[in-house]
Amino acid sequence: MRYNLPVPFELYLYACAAALLITFALMGWFMRAPAGAPVRIGGMARAHPIGRLPSWLIVLLQVGALLCLGMSVLAGLLGTQDPDDNLNLTLFWEVFLLGFVYATAVIGNVYALANPWETLVKLMGRNRTASGRGRYQYAESLGYWPAVACYIALIWLELFTIPGPRALSLILLGYSALTFAGAWLFGAPAWFKHCELFSVLLRVVGTLAPLAYRPDAREQRSHVQLRWPLVGIFEEHPRSISFVVFVLCLLAGTTYDGMHQTLFWKGLYWHRLLPMFQAWRGGHVPDSTLEHWYDVYQRLGLVVFPFLYLGIYLAILRLGKAAAHTALSVHSMAVAFILSILPIALVYNMAHYYTLILIRLRVLPYLFTDPFGYEWNPLHLPHLGDPPILKMAMVWHVEVGLILCGHIAAVWLAHRIALHMFASRREAVMSQVPMLILMLAYTVIGLWVISLPFALT
Repeated sequence: MRYNLPVPFELYLYACAAALLITFALMGWFMRAPAGAPVRIGGMARAHPIGRLPSWLIVLLQVGALLCLGMSVLAGLLGTQDPDDNLNLTLFWEVFLLGFVYATAVIGNVYALANPWETLVKLMGRNRTASGRGRYQYAESLGYWPAVACYIALIWLELFTIPGPRALSLILLGYSALTFAGAWLFGAPAWFKHCELFSVLLRVVGTLAPLAYRPDAREQRSHVQLRWPLVGIFEEHPRSISFVVFVLCLLAGTTYDGMHQTLFWKGLYWHRLLPMFQAWRGGHVPDSTLEHWYDVYQRLGLVVFPFLYLGIYLAILRLGKAAAHTALSVHSMAVAFILSILPIALVYNMAHYYTLILIRLRVLPYLFTDPFGYEWNPLHLPHLGDPPILKMAMVWHVEVGLILCGHIAAVWLAHRIALHMFASRREAVMSQVPMLILMLAYTVIGLWVISLPFALT
């Protein structure tokens, strides 16, 4: 289905590209930093303490998270299997994976204080697992690959399986078992730092927030610190290429989600690849075989996209290395610059899904009063049926604005990182010219994908 844009699509591309070019030029001219100096943002090189979260509030957050997890599982197992009337799908997909992730970019990584799986691990025994001494040492070579695999599996479920309430509850139980086993084998700190998907995801997103939390085990409290937005990424020190792939998965997964049901992506198979396949087979191919290979094509695209993005990212960095004439390795540049792409991944995800949140938020009060779909409704709230009609011009303008803001933030971060890494300001600026091309490419791809018409079947 198609809709007419408020102004020609090319004008959006020209305006966004011009904004990025102007931003790059201004930063390249005005931004200064001593070569190799620590990153300083204004006068705030460090976060400023503004208070403490008392232990009772942390306990309240943990209990609330456990109740949400338990309610999601119970609602799916015991409640109606109508996804619109059961709380668990909305609570998990829209509230947690969308709303809470976006909120984390503002309020900080509260999940680290309230992680229900980590709380359960600690409650299950004050033993080797709880103290961090697993049965085996976590291999450094594994890096963040378990989290990458879990993220791809999560998007696979969203795009190709669409589990109902009961299936989602069983998946959550299976994921809980996997988490407990991993914490028992490798220790809770290693597992929740590298492997547990939501811990890694929300820790990464939380680096963008102006608030940070520093737990104090002795006082059973957490210190709250205020910092400039975005600068939390400088506290992360990634070393593994698997971390690079994880961040690229956040961007590639959303891109593929927006593309895989479009006329372009389906036409690429049926009108481009299929004729070549039929010519290779040398004759007629049964429809069942074509459908099977189409399913393979769809699923293979999800797995390949992050690594396609990785190849492009490394190629751009190689160009940056050549332009700057630096001795730094492509690997060191890759892990240093990867978090500058995080704002792009986040805003693109928001542009893709924010209308879904607007539609589903209105039914949350009803679902919370009747989580199992038994028509309890003790507060006599209305069960809102038809979704509101959205003005597509406004939707498009918000999406374009989000994408543009994310890319400007990414350009700013990349400049700050470059000034910190390279030996001279000239090297830093020259290294960013290929990165600017990459940012422009991401802008064009992002706007193009959200403008693609969807296939009806």
